[in-house]
Amino acid sequence: MLIERIVLKDFRNYEYQEISPNKGINIIYGRNAQGKTNILESIFLCSTARSHRTNKDADLIRNLQQGYSVRIEGKRDEEPFSIDINCTKISSRQNKRVIKVNDITLLKTGQLMGVLNSVMFSPEDLTVIKEGPSERRRFLDILISQINSSYFYSLQEYNRIIKQKNALLKRVFETGKNSDLIDVYNIKQAKTGTKIIKERAAFTEQINEKAGQNHFDIANGTEELDIRYACDIPDYSGEESDFYKALDKIKDKEIKIQSTILGPHRDDVDILLNGLNIRDYGSQGQQRSAILSLKFAEMQIIKDKTNKQPVLLLDDALSELDLLRKRKLLNKIETKQTFITCTEKRRYMTLDDKISFFYVSKGSVKSI
Repeated sequence: MLIERIVLKDFRNYEYQEISPNKGINIIYGRNAQGKTNILESIFLCSTARSHRTNKDADLIRNLQQGYSVRIEGKRDEEPFSIDINCTKISSRQNKRVIKVNDITLLKTGQLMGVLNSVMFSPEDLTVIKEGPSERRRFLDILISQINSSYFYSLQEYNRIIKQKNALLKRVFETGKNSDLIDVYNIKQAKTGTKIIKERAAFTEQINEKAGQNHFDIANGTEELDIRYACDIPDYSGEESDFYKALDKIKDKEIKIQSTILGPHRDDVDILLNGLNIRDYGSQGQQRSAILSLKFAEMQIIKDKTNKQPVLLLDDALSELDLLRKRKLLNKIETKQTFITCTEKRRYMTLDDKISFFYVSKGSVKSI
């Protein structure tokens, strides 16, 4: 996987910019708030059809403009590919987005998954540890979706089921009618939800093995990282029938609160450091090391599953790490192409000869 050209138009603070990154490590440096992270964001957007910082396309449009476009050209298994994402503002509340691969418009967003595999680390990723379960589920879902498009579609289907079921629960609560229809949705939820739980649990085991070793290396053997999938369905053996029985038992409670309270949309991932919850007991540096260990595990799993090396995106990855951990981290970079943002060029100048430097200032990029 290799990106050869990035074209940004009215994207974030870029009016128009072409960038030609190179194989190996690409260092994107400059003062804060100049547009460094925006470049990594555009790559991640073309990889997953979503930003790592916002759920709103409107946030990606340059001020006072009516839309944005991002184009990425590169090679996958030595075969050329291109990805275009164009967004047009239709009204103050609505935007239209069109995604193309090799100049062919995609009918479904899921068709983009796997075209450009990437792994992103940014300061926002610390929310995986610091915030609630939804952030940890999101981490898992993005990883699995890049490898398995059918999982992406299962997620979409499951979310539709939950939305429709919640609407039904509200009607039943208000009118007392059609409670028998809840069983229909419970059957659908159990079927699709079981697929999601099985995939997440299997991937969590793989992440645990690889992230544990990564963290052991980064921490020089002084810390043990443990990742566990936490499914809160009572007496759940992994079978669809168990899921349905659990839903049936709480049907009256769900009607009362008018919400679906059980299922993979409520599950969590436990992240433990030396047996303790890292959110409560880990330092800022330990938490950052743990997230980096997870991200490198993500990269290793994508490579194992697809036989392709993903593009690695590291946004301000080395701050708050001591010198030993920084060296361990850099030694773990094993991919054809890496993008790293930073404020200082000098700390990377003596690493090796495969480093390219790009200076960013006020939405303008220069190759140095």
